Amino acid sequence: ARAPRKGALAFVEEGTYQRKAEMARLRQKYGGSRGASRNSARWGADLLEMQMGAAAGEDGGAEAAAAKLAPLEFGTEEPPAVEWWDLPLLNDGAVAYSGGRANLNVEAAVGQYVEHPVPLDAADVEIVMPPQPLRLTKKEQRKMRTQRRFAREKERQEMVQQGLLEPPKPKVKISNLMRVLGEQAVADPTQIEKEVRTQMEERVAEHEDRNLARKLTPEERREKKIRKLFADPTGAEPDLMASVYRIDRMNNNQTQFKVDINASENRLTGACIKAPDFCLVIVEGVPKSIRRYSKLMLRRIDWNATLDDDRGRGGKGGAGAMEEDDEDEEPAPNTCRLVWEGTIKKAAFKRFRVEQFRLQAAARKFLTDLHVPHYFEAAVGAVDAENEAD
Repeated sequence: ARAPRKGALAFVEEGTYQRKAEMARLRQKYGGSRGASRNSARWGADLLEMQMGAAAGEDGGAEAAAAKLAPLEFGTEEPPAVEWWDLPLLNDGAVAYSGGRANLNVEAAVGQYVEHPVPLDAADVEIVMPPQPLRLTKKEQRKMRTQRRFAREKERQEMVQQGLLEPPKPKVKISNLMRVLGEQAVADPTQIEKEVRTQMEERVAEHEDRNLARKLTPEERREKKIRKLFADPTGAEPDLMASVYRIDRMNNNQTQFKVDINASENRLTGACIKAPDFCLVIVEGVPKSIRRYSKLMLRRIDWNATLDDDRGRGGKGGAGAMEEDDEDEEPAPNTCRLVWEGTIKKAAFKRFRVEQFRLQAAARKFLTDLHVPHYFEAAVGAVDAENEAD
């Protein structure tokens, strides 16, 4: 017979592996070692071959012989009435779980390892917010302060009347000398006047001492000023915010100095990026500093007036440095736009600096390296949106 072609499919006749398994069972049953059980194993194999040969002789084929062999039966055991790990939870003598708590040992079933979920409020229950503190106006705050001072003075007077406090000495002055002292002032006016002036000087000295005791030290004054400029009025940790401004041109050194020095004084980090098409100012800091810087950029600096001054002076880098043929041409208005403002997770800059680039791609790469390329995209997109609207 020709050998099968390499790569062709070789089909296994039905019953081949079943016959091999049956032969293995017979060898295992009658002895599978090569020693003393050799005759038993040989007898089992011969017996199986004789059965298969007889079946093949009767029907004339291996398939018929395999069909006549008894099929293997693989049965499964019935599940037990109760698993072994549930036996400790049943009462003594119980061998099955009948349902309910009739034969269940509850004390053994519940232990320290049972988890009790934390009850949660239903989603449809309306959450009642606590009352917010009432914010008073300046006039109402003064009125409340006056009432508290009046109540404190009234309480002191009542304690003096009950004898718990020593009554204060009469506040004698030169103007009420005769009315307070009366006959004493007439008996020896020179001595009484000297005593009254001494008391007046003591009162002034005490007043100055109290003021000096309440006076803040230079370090405390510095901390109070910083707290007033940068801290949150509620005492909470202020959020970190960022603002992005787009300026058409920044050719004046004086304007650039204002942008730089105000960012430093307000403790803002960021950058002033001078690109060929426009300038981009990015600042990061607390909300109070951002608000003050926004007023500087959008209100205090007159960008067009700065441009006119530069043109009149003809200074270096100003609008007056244009070609002589274009001196009569009116330049386009210079504007500053707030492109984006919002809360950020962390600052991308360590300090405020001024960077100048000759290519737009270089400016974009500078911000990409700091993981904030969206600032540049927002500035470009804001101008495109305005152009589409026009």
